[in-house]
Amino acid sequence: MERIEKDATPAEEWEQSLNATCNRLSNQYLNLLKAAAAAPSTQQHDPRAGGGHMTSLQDPPPPPLAANIAQSQVQCRAATENICVAASHLLGLIRTLRLSLLLMDRETIEAEEELQVIQAQALTKKARLEAAEIEKDWLELRHKKLHHTD
Repeated sequence: MERIEKDATPAEEWEQSLNATCNRLSNQYLNLLKAAAAAPSTQQHDPRAGGGHMTSLQDPPPPPLAANIAQSQVQCRAATENICVAASHLLGLIRTLRLSLLLMDRETIEAEEELQVIQAQALTKKARLEAAEIEKDWLELRHKKLHHTD
């Protein structure tokens, strides 16, 4: 037996696409922050991380420190590239939103608004019926309790 799924409305498809794009941008932003972050504090105090002291300006920096500088330079470059990519994706999202708004004609917008109104009315009617049923049950229980104690 095949499972039949209702087709998504254009508004639902657009919302799903928008959510996917926003999630992708959020993940890219998180990766950007991770790439731009400094080394964890556990590595900064690790004696195996090297470092050492420079006694004069002519002394070359210890190799681990030079490696950390090179790593930081690569991280900064990656963070810069990530910022450019994220900004590009954000501009693409803005273009998509503008185009979506331009392509939506008045009838489509009114139909979507009408659908939302119908859904809200149905939800309100259901809630009203449930409230009336609960109130009826409560009154019956109260009536039974009042007559039962007499």
